[in-house]
Amino acid sequence: MNYPLWRVSRFFTTVHRLIFLTRFYFVLFRYVLPGIALSCFVLPSYAGTSLTIKQALKKTLQNNVELQLYPLIIRGSEALELQAEVTPLARFDVKIENSLGTGIYEGFDASEISLSYGQIVELGNKQLSRKQFASDKTNYLKQEYQISRLDILAETSRRFFKNILIQEKLSLIAKRMEIEQKALTAIQQRAKAGAAKQADVSKMRLRVGHSKMQEMKLTSELEIAQKRLSAMWVSEPEFESVSGSMIALPAIPSRKLLIEVISELPRYQLQLAQQRVADSRLLLAQSNGAGNLDFAIGIKQHQQSSDQSLNFSFSMPLAFKNPNRGRIKAARMQLEQSEMQLGSIKRSLKLTMLNSRHRLLSLTQQHNMAETHLLPQAQRLLAETEKGFRVGHYSVLQWIDAQSELFSIQLKIAELRIHIFNQYVELERVVGRSLATETQQLETKQPETKQLDALNEGERP
Repeated sequence: MNYPLWRVSRFFTTVHRLIFLTRFYFVLFRYVLPGIALSCFVLPSYAGTSLTIKQALKKTLQNNVELQLYPLIIRGSEALELQAEVTPLARFDVKIENSLGTGIYEGFDASEISLSYGQIVELGNKQLSRKQFASDKTNYLKQEYQISRLDILAETSRRFFKNILIQEKLSLIAKRMEIEQKALTAIQQRAKAGAAKQADVSKMRLRVGHSKMQEMKLTSELEIAQKRLSAMWVSEPEFESVSGSMIALPAIPSRKLLIEVISELPRYQLQLAQQRVADSRLLLAQSNGAGNLDFAIGIKQHQQSSDQSLNFSFSMPLAFKNPNRGRIKAARMQLEQSEMQLGSIKRSLKLTMLNSRHRLLSLTQQHNMAETHLLPQAQRLLAETEKGFRVGHYSVLQWIDAQSELFSIQLKIAELRIHIFNQYVELERVVGRSLATETQQLETKQPETKQLDALNEGERP
């Protein structure tokens, strides 16, 4: 059976269209529509995320600009150590004399050609002094990097704790607004029944409005605090909140422990490194005051007689006074200044640590007092006042005052906890390491030993 040509052509055209439409819808539903849906409805990847202090410190170590610069500075100083090993280069001299003149010296027939090898020999251990100075300078920069690292991590911790404090304030203000809203509802019901004045309702509404304003202010402060925290690793905030428990307070290190680690403190080690730099600078200045020996040996060709001869030469400066005496005196003054600062900084660091421990002890005592005595009393006061208000024994002002008193104590406890952790971070920043391990080791002592330490410390910092 023969089909017309136009029917066959239409059949293949229809098949091609079906194949094209199948591919089109496959790509549309497989790739395009899911992408559009994700872009329109999916929240940013950091939505709902919470940042821990370990994550914040890790981000700071990896991305902080100041910390990223130090490795480059240290590598540059290490390159100067390589340069300090370089000695003066040997030289090769070619000298032609008595040539291109007049008479018998016309041309090169009567000339004298000298070939010589020369070398400058450094005296006074210059190379060793240069190497020692460059090495001490590198060690100083490494110690300086450790201190900058501690300072930056401590600042990150303080900003992290600031976020926790604001979040705690927002949580407290939310609870307070919930209580105030219940109180407002109760007062409105009593006002309708004629048991309360309309002024009491207005006053309670005003209190709720103040709380909402305070919540708005704290929300704005939280956004700023989050930006300041993420600025430590040069980034926009990619978290909605920070997480961390501050219920368990850190243990207070003993006075004996702090005194024992004075010689290991980073700032004391930095001063020691600075003293070594001053010492090596003085040795380098003294070495540079010594003259160098310049010698050469060579051979001379006498063209006129076709004879050869050896040449020897050496030279050194005649210095009746040390040419570097000014720099030597300046380096000696810097060394004396560094030695004086070493003793002063040791006493200063001791006072700083003991004062920090004293403040930490005082803050802990205040916190314990507020949490064990003031907070239960404020809770009982609010419960009794609320109960008495419902039966008409207390006014709305007394009920509001009891609520404000409880909120104030709760806020004070939260602030004291943040102050305690900030003070502990400051103490660890000065010490340069975690004090938790050392304190736990002291806690495992025998009871007699712990009692002896307590008697020696006299319960005072």
